[in-house]
Amino acid sequence: MKELINYYKKAARFSSALSLLYWDMQTYMPKDAGLYRAAVISEVSTYTFKLLTDDTLGKMLEEAQPTNEIEEAIIRVGRKDYDTNKKIPPELYEELSKLTAISEQEWQKAKSNGDFSKVESYLEKIVELNKKIAELIGYKEEPYNAFLDLFEPGMTAKELEKIFEPLKKFTFEVLEKIENSDNKKYDLNIKVDIKRQKDFNEWLIDYLKYDRTKGRLDVSTHPFTNPVGINDVRITTRYIEESVKDSIFSTLHEFGHALYALSIPEEFHGLPIGSSASYGFDESQSRFWENTLGRSLAFWKGIYKEFIEKFPEFNGYSVEDLWRIVNQVERSYIRTEADEITYNLHIIIRFEIERGLINGEIKVSNIPEIWNDKFEKYVGLKVPNNTLGCMQDPHWYGGSFGYFPTYSLGNLYAAQIYEKLKQDVNFEDLVENGDFEPVKVWLREKIYSKGRIYEPKELMKIVTGCEPTPEPFMNYIREKYSKVYNINF
Repeated sequence: MKELINYYKKAARFSSALSLLYWDMQTYMPKDAGLYRAAVISEVSTYTFKLLTDDTLGKMLEEAQPTNEIEEAIIRVGRKDYDTNKKIPPELYEELSKLTAISEQEWQKAKSNGDFSKVESYLEKIVELNKKIAELIGYKEEPYNAFLDLFEPGMTAKELEKIFEPLKKFTFEVLEKIENSDNKKYDLNIKVDIKRQKDFNEWLIDYLKYDRTKGRLDVSTHPFTNPVGINDVRITTRYIEESVKDSIFSTLHEFGHALYALSIPEEFHGLPIGSSASYGFDESQSRFWENTLGRSLAFWKGIYKEFIEKFPEFNGYSVEDLWRIVNQVERSYIRTEADEITYNLHIIIRFEIERGLINGEIKVSNIPEIWNDKFEKYVGLKVPNNTLGCMQDPHWYGGSFGYFPTYSLGNLYAAQIYEKLKQDVNFEDLVENGDFEPVKVWLREKIYSKGRIYEPKELMKIVTGCEPTPEPFMNYIREKYSKVYNINF
C-alpha cells in the first residue's frame, strides 16, 4: 500500500509541472512560444499518462492490502481510472495532447473575428480522435456516455435529458413571467477603468479570506482555476471596462473552485481520491460562491460600502438597486455572463451539439449553423457572429467533451446543498457580516473533506439525504426572483 501511494505521488509531481506549464501558457507566456510549449506539454503529459497506465501500477493495485476505508477508496477509484486509461494507446493520447494544445492556441487567435474556418480542421481531427477513444474505453447505450462518465461518474445522457427537459420548460415559463412584468430595467453599461476593477477584485479575495500564501489572482482570456500542487491553487479573472460585474463574478466563481481544491485533505494529494467528487460537484461550489452567496442581498449589504468607494459611478444606486442589477435577467449571447435563469439554456445547447458530434449525428462543419438555430430557438436571439456563438468557449477546441453538462449540474447541486446548509447555519446574518468561516467549515466537513471517495449521487445523498434532483433549484429560483421582480411564480 505504501509503494502504491508513493507511486501516485511521483506521478502527481509530473502533473503539477504540467499544470504550471498550462497556467503559464494561458497567462504570461510570450505569444510566439505557443508551438514549442504545445510540444513540451504533449511530452510531459504523455509521460505522466504512461506512468498512470504502466503495468507496475496495475500490479500494485492488484496486490495492495488496504487496512481502512480511505485505502479501500484509493484502490477502488484508482482501479477504475487505471482500467479506463489503460485502454488508450499512449501514441493516441500523445497525438490528442499535442493537437489540443495547438488547437486551443489557434482558437484564441481566431476567436476575436469569429473565423471558424481557422479551427474547423483541428476540431474535426479532435472529434475523430475522441470517437476512437470512446470505442476503446467502452460505453453504455451511446458513445457520448464514455466522456460524460469521466466528468460526472454514474451520469448518462438519457438521465441528463430527464433533468434538462423539465428545466428547459421551467426556464421558458419563468422568462415569460419576468419579461411580462412591469419592472425597471437598469443601464449596466457604465465604463469603469481596469485599474480600479483590479483593485476591487484584489480587495474582494481578501474579504473572502483567500489565502494568498497558497494562491494568486491573475488575468486570462477565459477565467479558470489551476490546482498546481500542494498549497498552490491559482485563479484568473478577466476585466471588461463596460461590465464591472463580469470580473467580480468571475473572481467569485474561481474562488469557489480554489476553496474546494485547497480544502481537500493534504494527505489525499496526488492520490486517486485527491480531487473533487466530480466536475459537477466542483462546479456546485463555484456557482454557490458566485451566485447563491455572491448574488444574495446579504452579500451586497456586506460589500456595498467598499463597492461605492471604489466605484463612485454607482453612487446613485441603493444596495437593493445593485442587488437587482446583478440579478437582472436578460437574454444574452455569452454563457459566462448569463444570469442564473438563462444560463442553463446555454448549457443545454452545448450538450445537444456535443452529444451529436460524438455520436456521429452532427458534422463539425455544421456546428455554426446548428448552434445559431438552437440559440434562436432556446434563447430567442439571432447570433450575429461566431465570436458570440460557437467560438466563445475553449472546451471543444481543447478536447473536452462531456464537460459542459456539469455546469448545469453544478447549479442544481448548489441549490440542493444550499437548501440543507440553511438548516444548519444562520446563512444571511453570517454573509451580511462578512463572516464566511462557519459556511466554509460546514462545506469542508460535508463535502471538501471527502475528496473523491464517493461518486456524486452517493455524496449528494450523504450531504442532503437524497440523490440529485432539479426541484431545489427551481424552488430557489422561484423564491429569489419573486423578490427581485416583485412577482409571483
